[in-house]
Amino acid sequence: MADKPRVIISGFADEGPQDKKAESQLVMLAALGLSYYSLRFTDVGGGVKNVMQLNSREVKRLCRLHDDFGIRVSSIGSPIGKVKLFDVDDGTSNAFVPFDRYLKREVARAIELAQAFDTKLIRGFSFYHPKGTASEDHLDEATARLSRIAHACSKAGVYFGLEVEANLVGQSGRLLQKLYRGVDDPHLCLIFDG
Repeated sequence: MADKPRVIISGFADEGPQDKKAESQLVMLAALGLSYYSLRFTDVGGGVKNVMQLNSREVKRLCRLHDDFGIRVSSIGSPIGKVKLFDVDDGTSNAFVPFDRYLKREVARAIELAQAFDTKLIRGFSFYHPKGTASEDHLDEATARLSRIAHACSKAGVYFGLEVEANLVGQSGRLLQKLYRGVDDPHLCLIFDG
């Protein structure tokens, strides 16, 4: 008999306790009866950081805390894709990182963290297009980059979950659908964000 499908309920625990301490987040999750959460911002003893900035000691400590509380990570809440598509001065403070370097460092780090926290999903975004331009005009470039991210995820056995976000190429459901169809890789999925 085939396994019955199951639904995992999770959320960003950093939206609960104001101190964002790992223990506070895990206590809140346990009190709510949740067994999973999306790991984004946390304080594991070195101050509040995005998961991407955690050092190896903090990752190990957080894994021990997860075991202690019986809590698992449903997804990594990364900022992947929140960089400029092009190195142009458009009046914003958004960073530009050459994509090959970005893929080797930031994307590889997100994949490494997904594996360390035993999750299959990395949440991310669809890149800043130059301010004052139409996001639709940059679908091809964003699709090409997302394809490479999905390919990297595929090789590691994880998935990239693309979220809608204002001021990015995928700033609407319609544009996310075009990116998804353009990438056409099972290791790219769309994240519903209510």
